[in-house]
This record gives sequence, C-alpha cells and structure tokens, in this order.
Amino acid sequence: MKTYCEFTFDAAHSVAPYSGLHGHTFIVKLTFGGPVDEVYGWPVNLYDVENYIKEIKGEHGSGLDHGNLDLNPAIGVASLENVTKYVWKLVKERFPGLEEVELKRGMSGSQEGCIYRGEGAAAGKSLAA
Repeated sequence: MKTYCEFTFDAAHSVAPYSGLHGHTFIVKLTFGGPVDEVYGWPVNLYDVENYIKEIKGEHGSGLDHGNLDLNPAIGVASLENVTKYVWKLVKERFPGLEEVELKRGMSGSQEGCIYRGEGAAAGKSLAA
C-alpha cells in the first residue's frame, strides 16, 4: 500500500548565475509506504502528516511558505533538486516510511520538477519488481 499527499508553498529563490531572484508556487507530493496499520490499512496517518506540513510551511516566511529559499543555509543553492532533498530530510526524520518526494513548479502542461527517493535509490537500488 502506498499513501500520498500533496501540498503547495509559494517561495522565492535564485540559481546564480542562471536566474535572479524570482518566485514560484511549488507543488510537493509525499509518498509513504511500509507496514500498514491493522485497523486503518494505511502506512502513515495523513492527519499527522498534514499537521507536520503546517509546521514546515510556517507562517509567511517562517518556513517554506512565502520565504526566500536562498536564505536557508540547510538548502544551499535553492535548485529544485536541493529543495527536494531538504524536504525529504525534514519529512523522513518525522515519518520513516517516506519513500519519495516529488517537487514541481509551473502550470499544468508546462511543469518541471524532480523526484527524490533517498540516497539508497541514488546508489543504484532498483525500484522495479
């Protein structure tokens, strides 16, 4: 069983020397797996996840939402890939069943983004059955 949730946040960033400071609405998809609860059948309680998402989004600049990602030293250069790994780290610490983070931006039909599955997947661990 896989369970997922999506959320958005608006933030500014730059990727020197390729772009100056500008903003996006980012869309994040978190996918969870692992052993399922015997009663509910879920691998993670999405009510708990949604509450944590509120924490990491913050209030207008205190977290991911409405802030400047360049000012967060834990992200480094605020590329899509580095922001995705940052979200992974935050969520994985709280919810070990996290299997994938997808981060995208842009309007439907012209989006760009990336998917991160942790360092194990990057080291060549096959996800195919």
